[in-house]
Amino acid sequence: MSRRTVLLSRVGLAAAALFLGALVFEWKLAGLLLKPIPVLCVLAWMWPVKGADARRIRLGLMLSVLGDVLLAEAIDLFIAGLAAFLLAHIAYVAAYVGRTRALHLMRLAPVAAFGYFTFGWLAPNLGEMRGPVLAYVIVICAMMWRAAAQIGERPGSEGRAWAGLAGAIAFALSDTLIAVNRFIAWSLGVELLLMVLYWAAQVLIAASTDRET
Repeated sequence: MSRRTVLLSRVGLAAAALFLGALVFEWKLAGLLLKPIPVLCVLAWMWPVKGADARRIRLGLMLSVLGDVLLAEAIDLFIAGLAAFLLAHIAYVAAYVGRTRALHLMRLAPVAAFGYFTFGWLAPNLGEMRGPVLAYVIVICAMMWRAAAQIGERPGSEGRAWAGLAGAIAFALSDTLIAVNRFIAWSLGVELLLMVLYWAAQVLIAASTDRET
């Protein structure tokens, strides 16, 4: 592991820990300043990597940083933040499709079931947000499906393919917990868990990138 990677890892982990502390103690301004740093560190780690795949992942990371800021408690522009993350997921879908266009429709079945039951569970609490949330669920399910479609398709890249799938699943779980906190009942424990899942998702998705030299 290079010194640069070690440094970025330490900065990202320190910022993540401080942000979780800011959540616990309700330090909104500190939270606003700290929240984007972990993903910015992932983006900095990705920045030298060449190729179309890396560019798509970097775009997703940049849009995620924007979403982090918009959804920070000190700002809380939910619709704008939702749109930023929707576009980030589309960027990740584009990256996964760029790796393989194999359909693997059987792998779509559990993903579709997840989306169907998750939206059905949330729907009674969504009100006027039903349409935007439905669109979001469809896109994140597409991301999980295309991540799953990679498995077994790229000889020599099995580890990266599984990292991409694990990242997509972690992102879906994190977003589900965001919806629980926003539309059903807020919980500090859920907030802490969803952030850990979110950061893990971004690291795993970035680690799945084809690292051209």
